[in-house]
Amino acid sequence: MISETDVMQIIVYAGNAKSLAMNAIKEAKVGETVEAKKMLEESKSNLKIAHQHHTDILQKFANNPDEPTNMFLTHAQDHMMAAITATEFAKEFIDLHEELKEMRILIKQNA
Repeated sequence: MISETDVMQIIVYAGNAKSLAMNAIKEAKVGETVEAKKMLEESKSNLKIAHQHHTDILQKFANNPDEPTNMFLTHAQDHMMAAITATEFAKEFIDLHEELKEMRILIKQNA
């Protein structure tokens, strides 16, 4: 049987992953790309844990097709998908801010 505790693990770790990804974007925006990358890696680590909990729940459904589902699980999956998206965007924003930083350095050197 799938408990609320099982589902809550997805929400907790996905929430952590999303927060870390958003904070990574903020760090990159102010030029702290090294710190941003650390936060992004921590975000990915939390996301991996959330995904493992999700996989465990899906396996329970596969083993027992009559297992009832609920809106709480749907809510947890929504959190996980938001975290995945935030983490993917964070990587792109960090890369972009690194490129902008390099461009600024080149412009200053050539001025």
